[in-house]
Amino acid sequence: MISRFSHKGWLPLPVRQQGIALVTALFIFSLVTIAAIAMAERQVLDIRRTENLLHYDQAYMYALGAEAWAGQLLLKDPDKKVDHYGELPEEPLVVPVDGGSIVGYIRDATARFPVNNLIDDKGKKSEVYVNAFQRFFNDVVSGGKCGEQESFNPDLASVLLDWLDKNETPSVGGAEDPAYLSHELPYRTANHRVASISELRSLSGIIAEEYNCLVVSTGDSPPLVNAIPAADVAINVNTAFPEVLQSLHNLVDAAVVSNLMEVRSESKDEAPYKTVDKFLDDLKDEIDFNSKTAEERNKIDAALKKIKLSVGSQYFEVTSIVQIGRMQLTLISLLKRDEKKISTLRRSIGVN
Repeated sequence: MISRFSHKGWLPLPVRQQGIALVTALFIFSLVTIAAIAMAERQVLDIRRTENLLHYDQAYMYALGAEAWAGQLLLKDPDKKVDHYGELPEEPLVVPVDGGSIVGYIRDATARFPVNNLIDDKGKKSEVYVNAFQRFFNDVVSGGKCGEQESFNPDLASVLLDWLDKNETPSVGGAEDPAYLSHELPYRTANHRVASISELRSLSGIIAEEYNCLVVSTGDSPPLVNAIPAADVAINVNTAFPEVLQSLHNLVDAAVVSNLMEVRSESKDEAPYKTVDKFLDDLKDEIDFNSKTAEERNKIDAALKKIKLSVGSQYFEVTSIVQIGRMQLTLISLLKRDEKKISTLRRSIGVN
C-alpha cells in the first residue's frame, strides 16, 4: 500500500487534480459572466417595456386631447342643422408634439350606410333597408372593386338581417344559429344591433374581400358602413358616399349619382342641400320621375319616404393617430353632438 505521507510531510498534488481546479474556476467565472449578461439583458428589456408603457399612456392622453378638440370644433358650428363637406377639414390635422406627432381626422359618420337600420326599434325586419343594403353591397363589389373574386354573396343582406333580428327563423338566403354552431369554433348570432362594424367579419359565409370592401379603411379612405347604436339613423345627403346614394332606390344608377355629386362639388363652401325636399326634387328630376305613371310615382315616393334622410348629422367619427417614439396608437371615437353637448358613444383602439 502506497501512502501519501512521507517523512518530509505532504506530497504534491498530481497534475490532473491541478487541472480540475482550473476548470472549476473557469466554470464558476463563466456562470457569473452568463448571469451578469442575463441580468443586463433583462434590465434592457425592463427599461424598454417601461418606456413603451409610458409612451402608450402618453399617446392615449394625446388621442383623448385630439378627441376633445374635435368635439369643441363641432360645437362651434353656427348651424348644427346643416352639415356638409365644406365644414369639415379636408386634410387631416397634423400637430407635432414632444417625441412624436398627432394626426387627426373628423368625419361625418352618417355619410355611410347604417347597417343597424336593417331592424327597427323593436328588433324586427325593415324591408326597405334590407333591399337598400343589398343594392348598396352589389354596387360596392361590382366591377372588380373587391379583388379578383368572380362572384359575391347575393344574399348578404339576409345574412346580416338574421344576425341582427331577434327571431330564430332564417330568412331566404340567410343564416341563424345552426349555421354558426356548425363552425369549428361555434358561436351564436348576436340578435341585436352590431356594436362595431368589425362584427361583420363574423357573418356566415362572408369572405375577406367582401369584408374589406365594406370595412377596412386607410387614413384617407374610411369605411363605407357605420354601426351607430341607435334606431333609424338618418343618411346625410350632403356628405353621403356615392354608393350610399345609389342604394336609395333601384332607379338610382351611377349616372344619376354622378349628376348629384356634381351639384355637391359645385357647392364646397356651402351646403348643396339645405332641405331634404330639395334633394328629393333633384333626385326625381334625374330619374325622370314625372314621366312615370301615377301608380309608379306613388310607389317611388313611398319607398323614398321610408328611408330616413337628413341634411345634417348628430354623429361624427374622430380618428386620432398618435406616434410617440416607437409607439403608434390609433383611437377611433364615435361622438354624438346635441345642441350644446358632445357625448362620446364609443372608443376603440385600432378598429371601428
